[in-house]
Amino acid sequence: MQALPLETGSLIFVAGYLLSLLVIGWFASRQRQDKSLGDYYLGGRGMGLWVLMLTLFATQYSGNALFGFTGQAYRVGFTWLAILHSMIAVVAGYLLFAPQLQRLSRQHHFITPNDYVEFRFPSRALSALVALCLIVVLINYVLAQLKVMGLMVEGLSGGQVDAFWGVVVLAIIMMIYSTIGGMRSVAWTDAIQGAMMLMGFVLIAIIIERDMGGWSPAFEQLREIAPEKLAPPDGRGAVTWLSTVILIGIGASVYPQAIQRIYAARSARTLQQSLAGMAVLPLFAVVVVLALGFVAIARFPGLEGAAADQVMALIMRDVLSTGWFGHVVVTLLLGAILAALMSTADSALLALSSIFAKDLYGKYLRPTASDAACARAGQWCAWLILGGLVWLSTQENLTLYRLFVLKFEILLQVAPAFYLGVNFPSLRSTPILLGLVTGLCVAVGGWSMDWMPFGFHPGTVGLLFNGLMIIAAHYVLPLRALATKIAD
Repeated sequence: MQALPLETGSLIFVAGYLLSLLVIGWFASRQRQDKSLGDYYLGGRGMGLWVLMLTLFATQYSGNALFGFTGQAYRVGFTWLAILHSMIAVVAGYLLFAPQLQRLSRQHHFITPNDYVEFRFPSRALSALVALCLIVVLINYVLAQLKVMGLMVEGLSGGQVDAFWGVVVLAIIMMIYSTIGGMRSVAWTDAIQGAMMLMGFVLIAIIIERDMGGWSPAFEQLREIAPEKLAPPDGRGAVTWLSTVILIGIGASVYPQAIQRIYAARSARTLQQSLAGMAVLPLFAVVVVLALGFVAIARFPGLEGAAADQVMALIMRDVLSTGWFGHVVVTLLLGAILAALMSTADSALLALSSIFAKDLYGKYLRPTASDAACARAGQWCAWLILGGLVWLSTQENLTLYRLFVLKFEILLQVAPAFYLGVNFPSLRSTPILLGLVTGLCVAVGGWSMDWMPFGFHPGTVGLLFNGLMIIAAHYVLPLRALATKIAD
């Protein structure tokens, strides 16, 4: 990233963009209608079509995904096209439960994902475990964004600013506008950066075709130097492909911040129209990102492990060398990625703040607290957690892809509470709780040991055991109760 120092004009553009985020936060704070948690964390439940679609897009395609997806395409080649199917599967997953969940959220005034879990499955143990899982996922998500923020700052400054201090400054800006503006400022910045990112994809695709030899020669060169990365997957690879689609397709649909955007939709119709748009965007966005990774295999051979996450930066360095148009493209793309990182991190922090404010502070620590007091407690919690993660982001050596996978291993085990809860009214809390505990033990334990039985991710295997436990408990426990009643 130190090979990407920008000129003064580009740095002024990026600084102006960061300043505009504070302005958006101030403007969003002026739009607040009251001091309720619903207004602060859900923007008054009035999110329209375009803002909802772009903020969902930004939630699914974060800045670290651009680096992580490209790096993983570099590492494994053609088989990473599974991510395209996965992103389309996310939209299919939404359609199975999101419209019903949105209607329930308006009827019962849900704020956090756990509000639905408590409403549908009145179990204190299940509620606490789901809240813990979501907190771990959100902390993981923010950490991944911060890791890339540090690299971005070093690159933009030519190595003159240390990654730690760059992340500190960006984190402060991020927390200021999200704290004062809540969901409105987060969603509006999401919409802007989503549009910028789409424009950046178009421009970088054009410049690679025009000034860097084109896509076709790059793939021909790749066929010569690494033909195994263009080959279709073998049997185990096909299993991993399917497992990836399940892992991400189901897991990403229950992101806590995505659930809150479902709650925030103006209507079920607005939500369905936004999901229709989301079904199209992956066909372009993911293909461009993956193609960059494939091109980088031929242009920058020999990168291994975490070093492969740098290929997006290496591509942008070459684009810079093409002249003034290249500087414009890279400036826009870096601005979009930086905004994506910040708005994705602030979405996760806002969700984390709401869980602490509503599910922990307002329920257990101070049940009589007003909505305003709960919101302040959630804001302080977000600030404290962010401070710890800023330090941790400079210490952790996990690759972006490892962080990316962990959160899905966990989310996949939470998904049955939403998917099955909405569609099977007779399902009770005990089977869901037993399934969740079983699935988490398999998924997290397998992830820690890099366990991939037959090519399946531990989370996918965990979901299988999760589902089997739910089925067994759903049918066995009522039979046992009936037998006891007959015996009595």
